[in-house]
Amino acid sequence: MSVSPETSYMALLVVQAAHLLHHRLVRRQISFVEGSAAVVLCIPPTTEIVPAWLLVATHLVFCAIQVAGSLWIRRLSPS
Repeated sequence: MSVSPETSYMALLVVQAAHLLHHRLVRRQISFVEGSAAVVLCIPPTTEIVPAWLLVATHLVFCAIQVAGSLWIRRLSPS
């Protein structure tokens, strides 16, 4: 089973939105990771410039980082 760039793009979009909402609810500042994920979301999943495997890998890595960040938000972010 392989993941398409469109699927991983949508997953990152959903995770990013939920993560930013979580930041807002617990009143924490966003970090470099959220900004970087937003830049990655500016690259269309149908582009020919970036290989599909690289887009999928990048999307999934950012998803994992943001899920981990939401789980441990109080421990990882400064007060």
